[in-house]
Amino acid sequence: MAGMNSVEIPLHDSDEVIELDFDQLPDGSECLAILREERPHLRVWNILAQQYYKQGEHEAFVSMLEAAITEAAMDYEDSDKDLMTSLDSLANYFVELGKKANNKDLTRDYFAKAAQLFGKGDKIIMHHEGHLVSRGCFYLADGKFEQAETQFNFVLTQLNKQNPPALLGKASILFSKKDYNGALNLYKEVLKLKPETCRADVRLGIGHCYSKLNKLHLARKAFARALELDPRCVGAMVALAVLELNNKRAESIRNGVDLLSRAYTIDQTNAMVLNHLANHFFYKKDFNKVQHLARHAFYSTNVEPIQAESCYQLARVFHAMQDYDQAFKYYYQATQFADNNYVLPHFGLGQLYLARNDPTNAAGCFEKVLKIQSDNYESMKILGSIYASSNDEEKRERAKTLLKKATTQHPDDIEAWIELAGILEGTDIQGALSAYGTASRLLQETLETDTPPEILNN
Repeated sequence: MAGMNSVEIPLHDSDEVIELDFDQLPDGSECLAILREERPHLRVWNILAQQYYKQGEHEAFVSMLEAAITEAAMDYEDSDKDLMTSLDSLANYFVELGKKANNKDLTRDYFAKAAQLFGKGDKIIMHHEGHLVSRGCFYLADGKFEQAETQFNFVLTQLNKQNPPALLGKASILFSKKDYNGALNLYKEVLKLKPETCRADVRLGIGHCYSKLNKLHLARKAFARALELDPRCVGAMVALAVLELNNKRAESIRNGVDLLSRAYTIDQTNAMVLNHLANHFFYKKDFNKVQHLARHAFYSTNVEPIQAESCYQLARVFHAMQDYDQAFKYYYQATQFADNNYVLPHFGLGQLYLARNDPTNAAGCFEKVLKIQSDNYESMKILGSIYASSNDEEKRERAKTLLKKATTQHPDDIEAWIELAGILEGTDIQGALSAYGTASRLLQETLETDTPPEILNN
């Protein structure tokens, strides 16, 4: 079957062959016509399809594999394994298209095509190692983590405990479950198995685990190594940029913005890059750039948590510009896309509900913040103030708890002490007097002003 750089296609009713050099392949449609005419073994179709894919001729790759599944010769040993290769290669291609699509309907269509091809593969060799791993990666891309884990576990426990793609898939699932040590161990295991050929994304995964474990020095080293392996690794650039920006020093901020700019040059449709740049320009008060970048980010992805961040960037720009109707619209939209842990849009939405004189919905927003960030001081203080004005005794008790916690966290907050004193007046006179006394003292000490008569009268 020729050498590593070419493939031979035997001619019908002849001892002659056509040798196709991989460096000089004919047009895809011409090659497909030859394959259909001569009908060589399926393996030949697969080899040529992969070569066209490597050369960026994706249309030829797809048409060749689609034709191969029904038209190629399969009257030879192990043709079933080659058919699995055809089906899974085509399915994996549609999975990748689905992941990159910025339209949910398009993603659904690509994933449906992939599912159909995987289903055909199930009927040929159900427990084919590569097939199970590919199906697991498909489930992972579709957010079906339990099904994905089942596929990877079967491969690792029944077929090959050192299968790198299965280990990486399992690591992604553990990371999503916040088992960062477990994920890190699996990434390291892959690194030991393939030390010379390990891709940059393995180092990237290691870096993200270290970052979540707050081992930022090791995270930085892993991200830097990923960039050494692949100087165009946008994920590593973004991760390093975040570490730099979080340092909040002038030089670090410059380094972070430079990294984001490099990433943007490589991929101007990467929604994470666009959102981080939008965040940077918000603090620079360049609101036009923020709007441009955030909108572009929103329409460049169909990953809802990333879209939530884009909406939040738009919302706070409009909030800062005092366009409260637009701000409300985007805060609300952000809450619809956000996962449970992303509370920033709930806080902003709560503020605007208050501005609309709607304390009930505002309270619901701040409760969502406190459910995730129980020590969020601003939410405690605002919620305490809302509930302090309520006639519901249960809410008034909640107000006391929140305001006591707020004054413990920030004992120099005069407003919080006055709010606490007011809610204590009806049930705890001594506590109320003490709170008013603290507020009075703080006014004199920090603001160097006399105590207002309304406080003295209480």
